[in-house]
Amino acid sequence: MTSNILHLVLARLLDAPVGTKGISLFLVPKFIPNADGTPGVRNPIFCGAIEEKMGIHGNSTCQMNMDGASGCLIGEPNKGLNAMFP
Repeated sequence: MTSNILHLVLARLLDAPVGTKGISLFLVPKFIPNADGTPGVRNPIFCGAIEEKMGIHGNSTCQMNMDGASGCLIGEPNKGLNAMFP
């Protein structure tokens, strides 16, 4: 369907303040792009488990494991919720 999948991820930087004020927004690709824009090395992003839900069975929900994955910061550090939900 597509050559790459981009994930918008809300995560906390190591020196971030506690609470929602310390959450940053990142763009994490499935494949790290080469200089020419083609998909390159695979980022370590994997589906950990499919969630079991009581309702809404038409939409799949899963846990995404991103241990060791690299991404790009979007916007300012610690302002991720403001960037995600303007």
